[in-house]
Amino acid sequence: MSRPDAAPAELVYLTRAEVAAALPPVAEQIDLAERTYLAMADGTVQLPPKPAVHPRPDAFVHAMPAYLAEQDVVALKWVAGFPENPARGLPYISGLLVVNDAETGLPAAVLDAAEITVARTAAATAACVRRLAPPGWRRAAILGYGEQGERHAEVLTALNPAVEIATYDVREERSTTESPRAAVEGADVVVTAGPIVDEPWSPLTPDWLGERWLCLPIDFDFYASTQLAAAAELLAVDDVAQFESYRDQGHFRDWPRPELSTGAALRLEPAARTLVCNLGVGALDAAFAAVVLERAREQGVGTCLPR
Repeated sequence: MSRPDAAPAELVYLTRAEVAAALPPVAEQIDLAERTYLAMADGTVQLPPKPAVHPRPDAFVHAMPAYLAEQDVVALKWVAGFPENPARGLPYISGLLVVNDAETGLPAAVLDAAEITVARTAAATAACVRRLAPPGWRRAAILGYGEQGERHAEVLTALNPAVEIATYDVREERSTTESPRAAVEGADVVVTAGPIVDEPWSPLTPDWLGERWLCLPIDFDFYASTQLAAAAELLAVDDVAQFESYRDQGHFRDWPRPELSTGAALRLEPAARTLVCNLGVGALDAAFAAVVLERAREQGVGTCLPR
């Protein structure tokens, strides 16, 4: 991406639709998420804990910088989550991604962040399912069936076309079951995709599940309880430092300290009871943005902006 002899010739803007069109196939997205996690585990990624501001109760705006040394990619995601937005007809998550030229530091591209956020989150989950789900897994549950829930259903089906997926959402039309507990009954894989709030509900306890399970909360501790985290034989998070930062902010109260990062966990054999809490890291956004930008250039899409 960088050119040591010149500054980036242009500043490119990609809309959400253009980003979506430039995303690689789902299988490649999963591979990209796994490679990025492994690079994080190997120490070739600069990833400071993301600072946040909170303009409204339970709302956040995060700055998520990352540098991927192997790809020489540097990017920043400025992302907001406002839980009241769906009632306003607005998306819960919104934001922008800025990709900089790694040689000069000059901005090279600005991308709408919504599509990459949804895609990389689901791909991260799928990478964990591929490596850590109970062998022969066939039943999955998704708690919280909004945009993220739908995308997770797509990647789970891509991994296992025979998977049976039960859903629960506060909107009845999006639920196939009457309660969260009914949804997770008999599930080998559980994805929780509720909102991220200061006072989480956290009803999901070990007695809801069987002897073998993989739980993947992408909503922090909204559904997953302290007892569930304590019952896991393997507890991992994508960024341990970021997890501890969130604990200082009041999330994950009384949770045990994670033993491993997601990248390190992906190199292990599946445990009987595994909980991987992927908080969302800028490294994935940077990796996806670089691939999307390259494919968009090949497709000749995007708007050139004046500097």
